[in-house]
Amino acid sequence: MRGGVPRILASFVQDTLASIDAIDPELGRRVRAALKPRVRDEIENAWGATWLPISHDVELTERFFALAGEEQACDVMRNNLSATFEKPILRPMLDGALRLFGTRTEGLLRWAPRAWSLIFRDAGEMHVEAREGEASILLRGLPLEVSESRPYLLGTAAALSALFGLTQVTGSCRLASQDAGEARFELCWTSAGDGMPVA
Repeated sequence: MRGGVPRILASFVQDTLASIDAIDPELGRRVRAALKPRVRDEIENAWGATWLPISHDVELTERFFALAGEEQACDVMRNNLSATFEKPILRPMLDGALRLFGTRTEGLLRWAPRAWSLIFRDAGEMHVEAREGEASILLRGLPLEVSESRPYLLGTAAALSALFGLTQVTGSCRLASQDAGEARFELCWTSAGDGMPVA
């Protein structure tokens, strides 16, 4: 269970804004203008290694989806997590996971709860059931502002699909269900080469 205010790493939220700016500076300005002034200022002025209320990230995501549309917003969320794989917050742990599991998608998915715990605080737990070619991810104990926000959960599904780039498979991740405090995602993937499930 959560022990405090649900939070997210400030740099992760700031990277989302930076990614929006990179693809369309005017869209970035519109997203900022749509945020509550206090939320916008706290996001932009936070030190990257500190924590922001997760409600700030939910507001940013919902405004972004409303202005950009689901397809473009999901692309940004996917690319944002892909870029985070190269940053100090996740790279050392990812390197260890790659040494342990190689590029087996089901193996790396078992590492995902650790990555979740580095990005989020008091914002729920991730549980993974992974098999060859498919997996189920349950987020349990989510803050209600997260579990009730379809744009936020769609963005989460898109971000989770960034893992397929690491393992060089073709895959998809979909939001399977959402309820008070919970969300479940279903993932499936095949080898990019022959279309068969990854071994």
